[in-house]
Amino acid sequence: MTTDTLSRRVLRYAHAQGTGRSQFPTPAQVAEASGPLPDGAAGADCAPLPHGTTELLERAAFPAGRVAGADRLPERALLAAFGLQRAELTNPYFEHRALPSVRSLFPVHAFLTGEGPARVLDVHRHALAELPGAARDGARRILLAGRYTRLPAFYGPLRGTLTELEMGISLRSLAVGLELFGLEGRLGLPASGEALAGLGLTDREWSWPLTVDLAGGDPAPAVAPPAGAGGSGATAGGGPGGERLRATAPADPSLDEVLAVNRAQASLGDTAAVPLGPAIASGAAARDLSWAEVLWERGSGRMPRGLTGMAGRLRRVPEGSLAGAAAWAAVPPPGGLLRRVAEHVEVTVAVQATDGFEDGVHRLTGGRLLPHRPGPGVLAALERDYGYNLAPGNGCDVRHASAVWFCSVRQHELVAELGPGAWTLAQYVAGWITQGLCLNAAAHGLYARPARAFDGLAVQRPLGLAPDETVLLSVISGTPRFNGLPLDLRL
Repeated sequence: MTTDTLSRRVLRYAHAQGTGRSQFPTPAQVAEASGPLPDGAAGADCAPLPHGTTELLERAAFPAGRVAGADRLPERALLAAFGLQRAELTNPYFEHRALPSVRSLFPVHAFLTGEGPARVLDVHRHALAELPGAARDGARRILLAGRYTRLPAFYGPLRGTLTELEMGISLRSLAVGLELFGLEGRLGLPASGEALAGLGLTDREWSWPLTVDLAGGDPAPAVAPPAGAGGSGATAGGGPGGERLRATAPADPSLDEVLAVNRAQASLGDTAAVPLGPAIASGAAARDLSWAEVLWERGSGRMPRGLTGMAGRLRRVPEGSLAGAAAWAAVPPPGGLLRRVAEHVEVTVAVQATDGFEDGVHRLTGGRLLPHRPGPGVLAALERDYGYNLAPGNGCDVRHASAVWFCSVRQHELVAELGPGAWTLAQYVAGWITQGLCLNAAAHGLYARPARAFDGLAVQRPLGLAPDETVLLSVISGTPRFNGLPLDLRL
């Protein structure tokens, strides 16, 4: 496939995920999602993770504090980034971690290599579970890979977009966790399926992994995949009968498209590992909180009595809540290539009832929010363009939010300049920004709800977006109306 052909395929895919979504409807498909762990890992041997990470994080003030004197640093960084926080017993998607995920499905998994067999983080057993069929004794690194089939098949090609946005969210969360525990890492963007094959995961279901080599580890050797690994579509890592089940699974053209777009990263060229760099925004704290408290309070809004959606209450919020969010959004992603992609990602926010900022639309420029389209009523207008309307069983309270953030891109310019693989990198950048907004909101007592539910064409006018500008992800942020009953899951 030529680069021009691949570019056209990626652009059509991007159009169908955004402004052209209504023009390319995907028929509903009914199928169960994959389980919460890679095949074979749930019953495999596991190594327990250390306890007491929350107590260590309680000693570190948000945002400037860091943890000193801890043991087993990579494992504690993984727990800070991805560990269980609480269960909200009145929430239909009750499991909450330090980062958000669509319907609490968490399709992105964290893997650790370099200390014996490759292992996957199993937060429910508070352990690292061995991966059957994975290569052994590789580089000392953490890998992030998304399992598209973790999301129900009725999402169609949106499984790719949602999973890769969560890859960016997970990358920021991991970078924060490593920074909190004083660990340095080098990020490698994928240019082939070699790392995926080394984990023994089937090529058909998974994204190519992001790799973070930890300081002090040996350089990554060239590891031959184990027999049957999935570097080219073969089955790997399944339990008894896994190959037979996959062989009889129905074809899924939408998954073919997802995989082709993800694999377009092979066209990126130089993807040499780069330092992670800082992921935490500097500045004064809004309240006297520890990192443990901020991670605990991160939430996406809620409703009472098991109802879906979110409800909030409109109140005047301090200037620091929005200025702090801008500071977190302005922290650049690691490496020159991701930063070049980030230059194409516009950050726009609709604001109301915020000290120091006029109601209306602002754009992030040079780390500051500048007026773009001033005037009242924009959040009420945006609510009319939100896909999950107010209903007896669902809450929709965009009109009462303090801010709604949008990451958008002109995909034709992006692909023309950086190639077809840049579309997937733009999802990583939007996810990176989103996790920063989520942490800042928690520090200010606000919820932050990532969403892909706004009508991409309809919001162009109230936001002042260009006709060819596609929304990658939005984040609705406001004051929660309901608290619910949380069950502490931290160890």
